[in-house]
Amino acid sequence: MYTIDIDISIDNKYVLDDILILQSIDSHCGLETKEFKIKPEFGLGSVKSWVFDGLMIRQREVQLLSDIRVTGLQSTNALIFSILLSGEKKMFLPDLKTELIQEEGESCISFINKTDGNVVYSKDKMIREIVIKMSNDFIKKHQLDKEFPIYEDYSIQNLQSNFSNQLDYRTEQIVQELLEDDRKGLLKRLFLESKVLELLMLQFDSKKSGINNSTILKKIHLAKDYIINNLDTQISIQELSKKVFLNEFQLKKEFKSNFGTTIFDFAIQQRMVEAKKLLSNTSKPIYEIAELVGYKNPTHFSAAFKKIVKQTPKQYRNTV
Repeated sequence: MYTIDIDISIDNKYVLDDILILQSIDSHCGLETKEFKIKPEFGLGSVKSWVFDGLMIRQREVQLLSDIRVTGLQSTNALIFSILLSGEKKMFLPDLKTELIQEEGESCISFINKTDGNVVYSKDKMIREIVIKMSNDFIKKHQLDKEFPIYEDYSIQNLQSNFSNQLDYRTEQIVQELLEDDRKGLLKRLFLESKVLELLMLQFDSKKSGINNSTILKKIHLAKDYIINNLDTQISIQELSKKVFLNEFQLKKEFKSNFGTTIFDFAIQQRMVEAKKLLSNTSKPIYEIAELVGYKNPTHFSAAFKKIVKQTPKQYRNTV
């Protein structure tokens, strides 16, 4: 295993910097944009970063040739939000004698203050991660510490038993928007800040509402969200279980227990709800509506619609 010592208290130096080659740098409207590639002896991939007004955002897509352990001391206060789309990350904090693990499809948010430790990235999978680092200036600018007890609730010490959370569908959507956006300059800066605040809102709202944070329950809600937001796709239980990282038996059992219906019946009900909206509010032909709610065969769609709604799609459209 390669061991790289990095003092991350040094300005503009972050985890993995010592294995990166700077490719380009641009500064416009107060936004500094840097692009890096991985040194060939360590692997393949790229890193992109944006820095402005006490906010740093890093996008990593890296395939390592060996496990990498990064050691360092974080001596300045920072709220760090990590979203790991693929790969695995382990943190070891010697002062607390604690190892924290963040797995694929999980996020974690923590307030770091004078923390010594190391981070290990595994070579087994492509690492796809977005890291957002917020300084005290950024926190105070948006008065995040006024409404939410950030320094206490998100301290490493208080997160040991609940370090990471399964990504929900809305968080995944925002992440996808971040990955696909091609704005530059002031528009990019405004976009990045708005998306960071939106991600924080989701985190804080979930915590404030007292949502049960058990891993299984979050995965069940993730499955539900996936169905609702992908009605045009007929996904099998096996495929859905893989997407939410839960075995098929648990998925079916917990879904029925929490929502009072089977996955199959829930998906059909949601498809019919969407179909009724499209029939009522658009002039789209029925074959197109069938495709939009996951039916390649319009006849099969009409039969399923009539079974649930007690009318054919055409009869329903004519009565609304």
